[in-house]
Amino acid sequence: MILKKLGQSDIEISAVGQGTGIHHSLKNREIYRQLESTIRTGIEMGINFVDTAPVYGEGEAEMVIGKALKGIRHAVVLATKVSPENISSKGIKGSVEGSLRRLQTDRIDLLQIHWPNPQIPLSDTLMGLEEIAREGLVRYVGICNFSFNDTQEIHQKLPPKHLASVQVEYNLFDRSIEREFLPFGQQEGISIVAYSPLHRGRIVANRRQFGILQTIANQYDKTPAQIVLRWLTGHLPVVVIPNTTNSERMKENAKSMDFDLKEEDARYLEEKCTGHFLEIPPRSIQVADDSGRSVYRTLDEALRNAMNCVPSPQELAEQIATGEFLKPVRLRPAKSSSDRFELLEGRIRYWAWVIAHGFEKPLPALIEDFS
Repeated sequence: MILKKLGQSDIEISAVGQGTGIHHSLKNREIYRQLESTIRTGIEMGINFVDTAPVYGEGEAEMVIGKALKGIRHAVVLATKVSPENISSKGIKGSVEGSLRRLQTDRIDLLQIHWPNPQIPLSDTLMGLEEIAREGLVRYVGICNFSFNDTQEIHQKLPPKHLASVQVEYNLFDRSIEREFLPFGQQEGISIVAYSPLHRGRIVANRRQFGILQTIANQYDKTPAQIVLRWLTGHLPVVVIPNTTNSERMKENAKSMDFDLKEEDARYLEEKCTGHFLEIPPRSIQVADDSGRSVYRTLDEALRNAMNCVPSPQELAEQIATGEFLKPVRLRPAKSSSDRFELLEGRIRYWAWVIAHGFEKPLPALIEDFS
């Protein structure tokens, strides 16, 4: 197993970690109970980095991990998160204490802010992070899903070497972090924790790309997923956290680190198998949803924010208006029309863009098409 430093600490983590946010099933607690044996399998295969969050299964993921790590906690680097509604100094303390109980441990190796919350002053959040670290309950801190400008600000305001990681989406389909986050992590010695490294199981944008990827995989006697995980971890600061409740798939993930990807094959993947990036007028996009999640379907609903999304579409729109856009939305061609698209992922970002720029200005999008 390839090991990498967590930030500038003396902690070594496996280049492939274990993600535990399963299939958006935030309230489906039963599926998380399948994690226990999978986690132990991963550890046996040399995967020592486990990433979770209180919101996964409403605490079920943390409780299962606590059971799985009994007797072997010392062998694991454990990361969890704080939800955006709890990122005040007081809220951080309460969230950490709850996680420690569920995880059955006396410390968290990496505590991450899950999402930003514009309603809570950044100074209060940073004070809470520093306090919890001084108390010895948390060793290092990280952030997830923050804009690049906010990431730079947090890094500057925290004590030196205190920000160990930045968690962002990164896969062969969506390489948007390569413009800023990836070189930043390399330069500042900050780990880039890549979630959804296999593009939620789809891996690439279309069947043609998958065929190219399969051809390369055959040359190495590996699966397409293993090729992509090895490509990602070939970037110095990157570690990946694929999700699975399948022990055989966990073994497959671990074995993605037992070979080297030739430089020419890596370049060919980057040239032929990257997602299709376009700018699409919002009026050409229909808000579809086949995941079972609730979504805002009208601008008025997004403005009212009845589901209390944090950050809200309005708050995210204010950030977008300054020129920052976290990452492209995901689209697929609509079956009903050749010039329309269905929105697969990024609904809050979609409405935030509309609030900031109206329905006519094109927004950044990645297109997948397996039809």
